[in-house]
Amino acid sequence: MPITPLHALSLMFLYFRDRRRFDPLALAVSSTFIDLEAAYYLLIMEPLNHRLLHSFALTLTIYPILITLGVCIAERFFTEKLQGIYNTLRFKTSHVQYPISTIYFCSLIGGLTHIFFDMFTHKDMPYVLYPIAYGNPFYLGTAAIVVELAVILLALYSCLVWLKTAKLKNH
Repeated sequence: MPITPLHALSLMFLYFRDRRRFDPLALAVSSTFIDLEAAYYLLIMEPLNHRLLHSFALTLTIYPILITLGVCIAERFFTEKLQGIYNTLRFKTSHVQYPISTIYFCSLIGGLTHIFFDMFTHKDMPYVLYPIAYGNPFYLGTAAIVVELAVILLALYSCLVWLKTAKLKNH
């Protein structure tokens, strides 16, 4: 299973390729916060930890709206703090506040790709097609390593693009 930070890193190349169209905060938050559900169920020692939030139904409807609201609030009230974080990470941003449509689009992409990657690597993800079906017909078993490798390669690619753009901006 792709570890949570890799979900975010696997998408960040989008931001580094087109900073105007992709919001790094929305991409990072939307692709990782889904796993708060799994963390909660692990903490209370429930065996089934990928539940309703790990479904296309919620990830394509309610989840991006909630993430969009949260990111909009964060970008409006913590602009200077976020700019400082972006500068520390050498994101070289021209702005921190993105239009709501951009934030929503990035939230949709982040949540959708998280579910897409997880559906191949998690056997116990019964709500992936909820309310149409119960169970996960997409689980690949040991072949899931292909998806995990793809996520790792995307994350590495993002890191390479990140380093390249950071070096170019310094010269």
